[in-house]
Amino acid sequence: MTLPAQTIQAIAVSPGIAIGRVARVRGSNHLQEPNPHKITDDEINGELTRFIAALEETRKQLVELQDQVRDRLNSRDADIFEAHIMLVDDRTLLNEVEKRIKGEHVTAEYALFEATERFTAVFNGMQDEYLKERAADIRDVAARITANLNDDPHHDMELDDRRIIIATTLAPSETAQLNRSKVLGFAVETGSATSHTAILARAMKLPAVVGIPPELPETLTADDKLIIDGYTGKVIINPDGRTEEAYRLKAQAAGELLNELERENSLRPETTDGFMVQLAANLDSPETIGEVKKSGACGIGLFRTEYLFMNTSQLPTEEEQFEVYKDLLVKSGEQPVIIRTLDVGGDKFNTNIFRATEQNPFLGLRGIRLCLHERRDIFSTQLRALLRAGVYGNLRVMLPMVSSIREVNEVKQLVGELQEQLRREKLEFVSHLPLGVMIETPAAAILADRLAPLVDFFSIGTNDLVQYTMAIDRGNERVAYLYRPSHPAILELIRRTVEAARHNNIWVSICGQMASEPSLVPLLVGLGVHELSMAPSSIGMVRRVIRGLAMHEAEEAARQALACSNASDALAISEALLRKSAPEIANI
Repeated sequence: MTLPAQTIQAIAVSPGIAIGRVARVRGSNHLQEPNPHKITDDEINGELTRFIAALEETRKQLVELQDQVRDRLNSRDADIFEAHIMLVDDRTLLNEVEKRIKGEHVTAEYALFEATERFTAVFNGMQDEYLKERAADIRDVAARITANLNDDPHHDMELDDRRIIIATTLAPSETAQLNRSKVLGFAVETGSATSHTAILARAMKLPAVVGIPPELPETLTADDKLIIDGYTGKVIINPDGRTEEAYRLKAQAAGELLNELERENSLRPETTDGFMVQLAANLDSPETIGEVKKSGACGIGLFRTEYLFMNTSQLPTEEEQFEVYKDLLVKSGEQPVIIRTLDVGGDKFNTNIFRATEQNPFLGLRGIRLCLHERRDIFSTQLRALLRAGVYGNLRVMLPMVSSIREVNEVKQLVGELQEQLRREKLEFVSHLPLGVMIETPAAAILADRLAPLVDFFSIGTNDLVQYTMAIDRGNERVAYLYRPSHPAILELIRRTVEAARHNNIWVSICGQMASEPSLVPLLVGLGVHELSMAPSSIGMVRRVIRGLAMHEAEEAARQALACSNASDALAISEALLRKSAPEIANI
């Protein structure tokens, strides 16, 4: 029996439109709690041997999978599984499982389950989407290890014909092994645009959405037909004939538009009256540098360094960090690379970093506060590595979670002290390290006129700026209606920041999700933002929007939006200008 026709709003993570019947998939990376069977002292060594053997087999399988993806897609997409291999190789997991086997006298399966639950709970509690998504990678690897412990061979998912995959969760390894010719698209409950599954979906050029209702994978049947809109996030269940035909036409037009946008990667992102707005790329790890080059980005507007500190029992050394930063700068050539210093909160995802738990970690020792006041040793190591790597490219360093003048002055003093250290050690380093601050707290935005003379640039982190200004938890669905980037209060803080930058001859970038929203780009351009930084896959559409705008019209739209009393009215003004300047984008 099919479900009645209905439309569900999900989150678009891979562009395109899919129309077809459903295939429900129960991801094999769903870990079930094993029997907490107790073992004797005599059985401990045997369990440890079993676990090490399972790790070795898992590593072998992941290397084979990486090679398959490299052959079918490309090297940069295959590099996604390097993180999985690192999880297997790192002693953190082995030590945790070994400790539980010896201390609790449990089987390797149960020890692995407990360790996995502990690690994933920490990551799931984070607000940074990239870090949160690493929980899926841990579960994927743990499920494969568990299968190998039980001598349960992995089976590829078989589909009888072309289908839309519906699942509660879909592991990166499962996504990579799907037969592309049999899959129309994905609709998954869990995940985000930064998940490795979403990255693979984009590489496979398959439409995908996440955030579908949890009951949907259980209620849909193979007889139900879906439309997945990978541009807007809409999922239409059992559409009527007129709706289906409209989406087939939209799919054709959108496909043609995407091809056009790919051919425009070398065009300048400037308005019709000659105002340039630079487009940069956000980068979560070096493995996706190929996407940056393909997108036509002017450089890297945000490189997150948190991944270096994840899933490891040892903090990264200065030399290890230096090699990562150097490699990224060399590959980027003369293009600017903005590297954000360590930005983690009291999530306690790495006990090597945090010395105490906090009741409200997102209002506690986050970002620069942690680095200056509790872990200056970690911060100094990172800054030394950056100073040394800076000689290999166009490096700029960005400080997260700044809320006072004092913090910036402390960092500048520390940089000077570290440069003197490196000079005495006769190590090569940059004499001038361009420093910028992230404007992601209302305090930083209000103090922008006093911060600007101290730094070389501003980067507005709109995700946190909206959260802290509106006093909401982004992950709390009950107050999600308040998370509106077009709120006049947010626009006013952006305006103040841009004005302070202009008066001090520094530039302003936006690196939050707001930068990649075509419906908001007219306002950002009109407010005078110099650079927009986003996922490489979003650059084509934003470039097209900018090239259709006239600066005087964008400025007038921004002026009107600032005078609005609510977010909806401000957004409507921006959307109206979008429809005029880039109707083909507005209609997607």
